[in-house]
Amino acid sequence: MDIKKQIGIRIKELRLKNNLKQSELAEKVGIAVKHQSCIETGRNFPSAELFEKYAVAFNIDVSKVLNLQPVVKVKSRRDVIENIISIVNIASDYELDLIEKLVKALIEK
Repeated sequence: MDIKKQIGIRIKELRLKNNLKQSELAEKVGIAVKHQSCIETGRNFPSAELFEKYAVAFNIDVSKVLNLQPVVKVKSRRDVIENIISIVNIASDYELDLIEKLVKALIEK
């Protein structure tokens, strides 16, 4: 995978982690939504100045924006929920009880 695609995936990952829409992030960093889309898909590469703006928008150090390891495949919320449902549907009663306790523990923190 080329560096432009890796950077795009990383910025999308950070955007989703911060619960931002492309349009919201584009506004925060002062670029057009189309340009943001092109960055996330690897068609465009951000300037050094834009990397700094991303760092400010995500409240992290610039080096964290550039941290490409590991690149996590970004799943949609719907895909995650569907995957969880399919796992739960085949779980035994004992496993289902454990899953319920784990989910409650994670959410209640």
